Formats: sequence, C-alpha cells, structure tokens
Amino acid sequence: MKKTLVILGLSVSLCAQAFAYSQGDVDLLKSTNNCPGGDLSGAFLQDADLTGANLSEANLSYANLSNAVLENANLHNANLQKANLRKAYMASADLTNADLSSATITGAVLNKASLVGVTAYRTNFAHSLLNFTNLYSADLREANLDYAVCAYANFTSANLAQGWFFETVLNNANLSSANLFNAKMKKASLISTKLTDTNLTSAYLRNADLSKAELTNANLDNADLVYANLENAKLSGTSLKTARLK
Repeated sequence: MKKTLVILGLSVSLCAQAFAYSQGDVDLLKSTNNCPGGDLSGAFLQDADLTGANLSEANLSYANLSNAVLENANLHNANLQKANLRKAYMASADLTNADLSSATITGAVLNKASLVGVTAYRTNFAHSLLNFTNLYSADLREANLDYAVCAYANFTSANLAQGWFFETVLNNANLSSANLFNAKMKKASLISTKLTDTNLTSAYLRNADLSKAELTNANLDNADLVYANLENAKLSGTSLKTARLK
C-alpha cells in the first residue's frame, strides 16, 4: 500500500512539473515581450497584450491565452497543444509549423495569419475568423470549424478529413488538393470556392451552397449532396459515383 502511494505521489509530482511554467520566462515575456524557446506551459496569460511578441519555439501547451492580443506575434514552431486561445486576437500572427493539437481557439480572430504546416488535430476553431488565412498543408483532421468564417483562406493540400464545417463560410477559399474525406459540411457556404482535385469522398454536404464552385477532377464518390446548390459549378472530370444528389 505504501509503495502504491509513493508511486502515485511521484506520478502526480511529475505531471505537475510537466505543465509547470518557468516564472523567469513569464517575467521575461512580460518585461520584454519576447521569450523565444521559453517554457510557458500552463502559464496564465489571459488578457495579455502580446502584440508582436517573439514566442517562436516556445512551449505554451496548456497555457491560458484567452482574450490575449497576439497580433503579428511570432509563434513559429510553438507548442500550443491544449492551450486556451478562446477569443484571442491573432490577426497576421505567424504560427507556421506550430502544434495546436486539441487547443481551444473558439471565437478567435486569425485573419491573414500564417498557419502553414500547423498540426491542429481535433482543434476547436468554432466561430473564429480565418479570412485570408494561409493554412497550406495544415493537418486539421477532425478539427471543428463550425460557424467559422474562412473567406479567401488557403487550404491547399490541407488534411481536413472528418472535420466539422456546419454553416462554415468558405466563399472564394482555395481547397485544391485538400482532403475532406467524411467531412461534415451541412449548410456550408462554398460559393466560388476552388476545389480542384479535392477529395470529398463520403463528405456530408446537405444544403451546402456550391454555386460557382470549381470542382474540376474532384472526388465526390459517396458524398451526400441532397439539397446542395451546384448552380454554375464546374464539374469537369468530377467523380460522383454513388453520390446522393436527391
């Protein structure tokens, strides 16, 4: 029994240490607005003004950055796993190759930000603004983008398999060569969206607006397109085997 308690205590201690930030790094960030490579895991930074901060390669896993201002911040290669970025203002921030897995980024502003090559597995972007955002080759498997506005965003070659896009606005976005296998896109707006060579097999697109969309060589096999609007959509070479159209 005693041995079990010792092991349990050690496990709790190791967990606490794993998510414990360095107070020195927090102080450095607050005094200089820079902390590249710093240990800020689990830090309380809600409402902080970090405009233009250099946080490249910083460990911000589990950090609370809700309502923080990160406009033009450098978060290149940062670890933001399970971070709280609810309602954060991140316009034009550089998150290239950052790890956002399971982070909460609801109601956030990411307009014109760079999310090139990010890992955002099961990340929650619901109700966020991603207009003109660059998500080239991003890993967004099972991510939640319900009600998000992503007009003119670049999702070229992104992996969005099994993602959630209920009433998401993707007008004029570029989803060429993206993987949208089994994506839930009911009532999504894809007006004039580029979907060339896109994998939409088994995608749920009921009531989606695909008017004027570019679907050349897209794969819509087994997709659900009941009540979808395909007016003036370009369907040259599009595969619709076993797709439900009505």
